[in-house]
Amino acid sequence: RTIDGFYARADGLRDALVATHGDVRRVKAERFCWDYWHVENQYTLLRTPAEDYFGREAYMELEEALLKYAREELGCSGITPVWLSAYVHSMRQELHADVPHGPWAFVLSLTDWDNRKFSGGETQIMRPERLNYWKNFDATEVVERGQILETIEPKFNRLTVFDPRLPHGVTEVFGEKDLLQGRIVLHGWFTDPLPSFSGALTEEMASEALGESLEALYARLTELPRASGMVCAALTVAPSGDVKTLRWTCDTLTPVPMPELPSETDIRDAIMLD
Repeated sequence: RTIDGFYARADGLRDALVATHGDVRRVKAERFCWDYWHVENQYTLLRTPAEDYFGREAYMELEEALLKYAREELGCSGITPVWLSAYVHSMRQELHADVPHGPWAFVLSLTDWDNRKFSGGETQIMRPERLNYWKNFDATEVVERGQILETIEPKFNRLTVFDPRLPHGVTEVFGEKDLLQGRIVLHGWFTDPLPSFSGALTEEMASEALGESLEALYARLTELPRASGMVCAALTVAPSGDVKTLRWTCDTLTPVPMPELPSETDIRDAIMLD
């Protein structure tokens, strides 16, 4: 998913980049922070810890905005240290998966995308249906890159969130050697799926009812087909204790193939409808 205009203080972060890199002849200590990361045939980019670059105060404000979104929409209470990365001519990331890091990956762009003079630099994510290619194969369908990979432009202040188990990468940047005018993004992973609470309802107040519900849910899950991933729901609870609304906020549920089980669609439907 993508959220445009995500961070209210994104302009301030971009201004900090301009202040550091705008005058190429001015020597500033902050310009020497970049790690040139190159893994043959896999990764080539510049990277630095975002907190070191922007300072603790600006970083903590950014982290809190990201965590607020993670708690409310993704059911995650933690975040890895955020990286700031830059891509200029010939830099890229080949397809890979970030399985150990967390259930959600994110990219927040600080790229001056509308005024770019380079090509490439888009995030690419493999479409889930292509991971089981032959099961979904249609001999009448044209299959080109757009049918295999979803391409997402890193527009300024766009937050992109995706399941890091899906193979993904960054297309090679061509034609720009000025770091400030290249692809610049903040990125990391959301971690620690846990219930969160807001408003008058506290965790202590909800723990008994939540525990009873989860106990019944866990027992029921043992009877359903196996799957991996996570599902997050947001509940609105009235003062009476009744649930007023239920909203599914995210879903990365993927059936685990087993012999003689129902189809993937039947497995997902059984779990979601239960």
